[in-house]
Amino acid sequence: MMRITAFLALLVAAGAALAQDPPPNVFDRQRGGTYVEPPAVVDRVYLPDGPGGYQDAKAQPPSPLTLQLSLDVPLRRGGTASLGRGVQGSTSASPTLQALLRWRPVEDSHWFVQGVFYRYLRGDRQQPWHPDFTYSFGYDDWHPGTWSLVYANYTGTRFKPDAAAGEHRFNFPQGQWTLGYKFALPAPLERWLLVGDGDQSTCGANAHYTPRYVEFSSGAMRSGKTAASLGCRYQRAAGWYAEAAVYAWPDGSQQQPWDPDYTYGFGYADWRPGALSLRYSNYSGNRFPGRQRGAGEGTFRSGSITLTWSTEW
Repeated sequence: MMRITAFLALLVAAGAALAQDPPPNVFDRQRGGTYVEPPAVVDRVYLPDGPGGYQDAKAQPPSPLTLQLSLDVPLRRGGTASLGRGVQGSTSASPTLQALLRWRPVEDSHWFVQGVFYRYLRGDRQQPWHPDFTYSFGYDDWHPGTWSLVYANYTGTRFKPDAAAGEHRFNFPQGQWTLGYKFALPAPLERWLLVGDGDQSTCGANAHYTPRYVEFSSGAMRSGKTAASLGCRYQRAAGWYAEAAVYAWPDGSQQQPWDPDYTYGFGYADWRPGALSLRYSNYSGNRFPGRQRGAGEGTFRSGSITLTWSTEW
């Protein structure tokens, strides 16, 4: 765990170092003319109107209750079975209907409790590691310069567990704890990478800890899986976005075939109540070039397309 904490601190320090503005004459040489510091606040009337546009936290505090209804369609060819052991493994090959309910118990805060409920349209493709529901809770602030601490469980939870088959309702020890820090894209990179007014980019450095995990090769239970990740999300004011994250595993033997080297996604996201979003996401066991991937893992077809409608109160 100390190695993960050190890695996380190094990522945060690197982001802070990059965020320092270089002297104005550097920009003079690179782009010509005189560098003018942008205003700290831009009146929203000058920004594009859209689902990914400017959000004022004071004007728009988090809603106490959020509901999302989704249709998730995996792209696995022919319903290829996913990899897994026990109640841990890769994503399902069955299309699913999903209902997400997120509650913020403290007004105008970022504490939350969340549950997602699944209906498999191809029940024969649901494996022991595919959940009936998932759950998470913690503190998660989207603003740059903030810390978060979240517990999330995506294991094979069951509404009606069969004890003889080794099933449990919550599988709490096999969930994952994540300590994260969010930061804005460093200013020198913003000037080169943000292509339009109202564009936004937020990055995050995270340390992950799973108390109990299953080893795919032997089926044995092990303790203390650790990982670190660094990711960024770029969003246009009109709502189109792309995101990616890379992972580091201090103990390579703990990484299972469904644990990624990197993840990625893109699509159209509309945060306004009653709106539709459409995205492609890939959280499968992706591997960097030269590394062997598991069967059915780490290809574009290992991802899924999701259509989501949301509302809030």
